Amino acid sequence: MNILIDRLPESVSIDGREYPVNWGYRAFLLIEICLFDKRLNDEQKVLNCLNIFYNRDIPQNLPAAIERLQWFYRCGGECGGKKSGGSSRAPRKVIRCYDFEQDAPYIYSAFLTQYGIDLQETKNYDLHWWKFSALFESLGEDLKLSKIMYYRTAKTSGLDKERRRFLNEMKKLYALEDPEDNTDAKMKLARRNAQMKEYVRGRMQEVDNAKKG
Repeated sequence: MNILIDRLPESVSIDGREYPVNWGYRAFLLIEICLFDKRLNDEQKVLNCLNIFYNRDIPQNLPAAIERLQWFYRCGGECGGKKSGGSSRAPRKVIRCYDFEQDAPYIYSAFLTQYGIDLQETKNYDLHWWKFSALFESLGEDLKLSKIMYYRTAKTSGLDKERRRFLNEMKKLYALEDPEDNTDAKMKLARRNAQMKEYVRGRMQEVDNAKKG
């Protein structure tokens, strides 16, 4: 399916029946948040995600219902992914670079800055999940969100001492937090901002001292 020329799906076909689905972007933000919620077991995650996607009208063919949800979540991509040429090596661990809950302020700001889209004013069915994903994937590197995502995944081996030190500080500052931590999110954001300002002040002081020396 081509996002440029095809009408984006608003239903899925299972056993000859069309099931209308919750195709809006907010539904899939909730689905992804649910998938990474460590407070839920796998059965609860699957049930919650299916209820969101099928608007509580879950098809009886559960394997097919799950497969269609996965297909939709991947914006039409294959569910299993391509095989790696028969290699028996275990897949590499994927490092998460964003979180729709923790990074909500940065994502909101990024969409408003780059696209002029106010996600606070955008209704669920005004923005298809596939459109949201395409826009999210294309956010510019100069945005704060993009820089944070880079810090979380950047490798430090082989870098000079100063660059490695900086990246390690940023990794700590913007590390994704455990969802079981019940500390208020606003307090966390304020703490991170205060830490960032303190870090910048310290770096500027080091530069001034080097110039004086």
